[in-house]
Amino acid sequence: MFAGGRVGSLALENAKGSTFIDGDLYVDGWLENPGGLVFVRGNLVAQTLFTSGLLVVLGELRVRRLFGEDEPDGTYVFGDMHVESAVFSHNHLIDVWGTAELVAQVHDEVHGREAVVRRLVEWGVLTGVDPEENLQDVKYSIGKVRRGLRTLGEQCGPLPEDWTARRYTPKPEETPAAAEHPPPFRPAVLVELEGWLGSAGLTQRQQLEELRTRWLPRLEDASIRPGAARLIRGAINSKKLAGERDALLKALE
Repeated sequence: MFAGGRVGSLALENAKGSTFIDGDLYVDGWLENPGGLVFVRGNLVAQTLFTSGLLVVLGELRVRRLFGEDEPDGTYVFGDMHVESAVFSHNHLIDVWGTAELVAQVHDEVHGREAVVRRLVEWGVLTGVDPEENLQDVKYSIGKVRRGLRTLGEQCGPLPEDWTARRYTPKPEETPAAAEHPPPFRPAVLVELEGWLGSAGLTQRQQLEELRTRWLPRLEDASIRPGAARLIRGAINSKKLAGERDALLKALE
């Protein structure tokens, strides 16, 4: 597991394992996932991206050039995806839960291999190939594609400021305050009893008498008796009346 942050370029070489990025990841140059699982708990922003393993992005995926190599697991984005130009090989799956904005894309299952090669030539990833010729049989290696994407990513310069300003994980000072929980529900008779016990005008002895004659019949519900007992015990606190108060509380049990 690695913390998120901003780097120049990055190759996540972990074909037999898993790499977790705990936060937003900004890559000013090229980013490669040649195999294994890469999980980004945040936004993933880069100039160029080569992915041949399983890539999962919890936030937003935003890149200029994306090459998805053959891999049945593919790329999964829980947020939005913005890609200026993408090339996908025939087994590469892509699933976006948010809004997918693919300005231009070529998939060899849909457009054919010649269209894929032509797009790579247009990117400048494949050099020395005449785009006007028949490209159906042009051979290219994944190694050459990776090297071309690295060169392209380095030529793009730093990420745009509006891209690096995007955040998925809140900063500590931006963390919203915990929501206040509403007070627990209290039966109306207990609210009334508390207000009556706290009002002036009666002595504790007089209150005790009122509790016997007027309040006990209203406190028959077993669910409210413990709460009523706590209120009475707190209000009738005279030592001289302790015995009578306890007798009243015994009647509440």
